[in-house]
Amino acid sequence: MRRRAILLLAALPLAACTDESPLAPSLSSDPATGEPRLGVLTWNVYVGARVEDLLLVEDPGQIPFEVANLVGRVLATDFPARAEALADQIQIVAPDVISLQEVSLFRTQSPGDFLVGNPVAATDPFLDWLEILTNALAARGLSYEVASRSDNFDIELPIVNASTGGLDDIRLTDYDVILVRDGITWTDPAHGNYAATLPIELGGFTISKPSGWASVAVFSGGQWYRYFNTHLEPADVAPGVVEPSLAALQAAQLAELMSIMDASPDPVILTGDLNSAADGTSTPTYADLVADGFVDAWLTGQPHGAGYTANQAPDLLNSESQLFHRIDFVLFRDRVTGTAAHLPGAVQAELLGEEPADRTPGGLWPSDHAGVSAELELAPGTGLR
Repeated sequence: MRRRAILLLAALPLAACTDESPLAPSLSSDPATGEPRLGVLTWNVYVGARVEDLLLVEDPGQIPFEVANLVGRVLATDFPARAEALADQIQIVAPDVISLQEVSLFRTQSPGDFLVGNPVAATDPFLDWLEILTNALAARGLSYEVASRSDNFDIELPIVNASTGGLDDIRLTDYDVILVRDGITWTDPAHGNYAATLPIELGGFTISKPSGWASVAVFSGGQWYRYFNTHLEPADVAPGVVEPSLAALQAAQLAELMSIMDASPDPVILTGDLNSAADGTSTPTYADLVADGFVDAWLTGQPHGAGYTANQAPDLLNSESQLFHRIDFVLFRDRVTGTAAHLPGAVQAELLGEEPADRTPGGLWPSDHAGVSAELELAPGTGLR
């Protein structure tokens, strides 16, 4: 049995494209004013199991067995079936721009060669969340392209092969992705990882877990908007219990993100899983964004309500919803004119995937998070860049 694992991170190349063709935005419009609306959606689609359970492993020799158990739990939460449920919900609102977090790619190598010193070498696709979901959307007549993608955590570990008894390698890469619907004008994709990373201990080794952001410029109503998607590191170790060091890490990530957003010459739309409760029971991240001028689409759009977005049970089989806090957001801010003229507000905001009827035929929730959909009412801009 291999007694040690070489754990390294690898950055993958950005697979994004830029559309600079003069397409007319295919947006809906307000029937009363005729002003265009931009439909947006953010959804943490869930890796399918608690990856952090691996941190409980103290003996490196047990890592291949625990990894096999983890992958078994991922398979049990059946992302292909969940993708169909996700796509059913997305089809209802047909958003113009979609933000996804925890988009997962699993790759394998058999036999493994971990001891040879060839980390992150597994290249054989095993499960590809992005491909599975975009195929499900295409089957419903919804065509989206990857506009920007942040490559975050990338780790390869040994796993027991149940058939041979030997060791293979399995690699997990985590992405934040922005999808843009065909017909929407967009350009200038950007992405990055925060300098503030989470150090984690696994099997006697310390590695860094990065988080990231992705963005793209979207054109509508005579104005460019800078659209962001991010997934900040959580700081809650239990409901209402915040670990100070993790809160400081999240604050550092937010500071980096705010600096990037402040550099935008255009009004900003920020979406994602911020891991900060809107009611103030966790970190101050949400309150800091509101204080900085961001408007919460959930509070301006109809219908109002608690809007809880997380979290269902890890196995997704709970019969009644366990969503208990609101940590996923569509926020917007206009600092170009100093007014809210360009982004008057959200005319509609709703949750997706939070009702028992939204589950798969096998009883799985689409994700451990609900999606947040909003239609932003846009007004023609005056400061074109």
